[in-house]
Amino acid sequence: MRALAQGRGTLAALVALVAGSWLAGHLLPPYATSRDSLLPPGPGHWLGTNDIGQDVLTGLIVATPPTVGIALATAALSMALSTLAALPTGRLASAAVLRLVDILLVIPSILILLLLAALIQPGLLGIVLLLALTTWHDDVRVLRSLLLRETTRENVQHARAMGAGRAWCLHQHILPALAPALMGLYVQNVRQAAMRTAGLAFLGLTDPRLTTWGSMMQDALNYLYSDAWTWLLLPPVLCLSGFLWLVLRAGRALERRAMALPNEAA
Repeated sequence: MRALAQGRGTLAALVALVAGSWLAGHLLPPYATSRDSLLPPGPGHWLGTNDIGQDVLTGLIVATPPTVGIALATAALSMALSTLAALPTGRLASAAVLRLVDILLVIPSILILLLLAALIQPGLLGIVLLLALTTWHDDVRVLRSLLLRETTRENVQHARAMGAGRAWCLHQHILPALAPALMGLYVQNVRQAAMRTAGLAFLGLTDPRLTTWGSMMQDALNYLYSDAWTWLLLPPVLCLSGFLWLVLRAGRALERRAMALPNEAA
């Protein structure tokens, strides 16, 4: 119960982070340029300003929804594609899918990701699609082994013998039993998506009009040898680190919950 409460608390913190930043972004002054460029933190600008006079604190708040939203949406889409590919189907279809997964696992997906991002400089939706389409195959074999294990359980076999269809068994028995594992993989994918999104923006391979924590880090590169890096680089780095820490806590809470399930059943 404690692990479940911690997982719910962490999830609530993530939702509050996105909702609060979205609300604050509408209440704060516009994230616009001004003449007050490279001002250090002070009463007028609590975290200073960047090289075009934009308030750093406002930028962090504006960048939170797209940064967190991209990670959550990418992980959800990638998990959906992985689950669909891992579902037991006909022998030929399953063999074809597994061969495709083997080929994609051999090809370094990060190179494909960097190449495509450099060519199209994706925006918010493009980043989600690009990350999901280059990472969905990572979990297929794990999910397939879990699905095949659950389909051999007695409750599923009895349901099938009583005339239940595959879709009904999947919805009523298999997916509920795999919920802890699916959530664990989802949390892991959120963490990876957040780091890859930040990396793409840090390298300047995303739409320059999209403000994310990674793009704010990229903007700070020109001032690493001046005092301005302390208020230009550290805030987005700390925000990204804090988000990854929350995701890590969620993953550990789900892991403890999954380990506690057999004991509760006993």
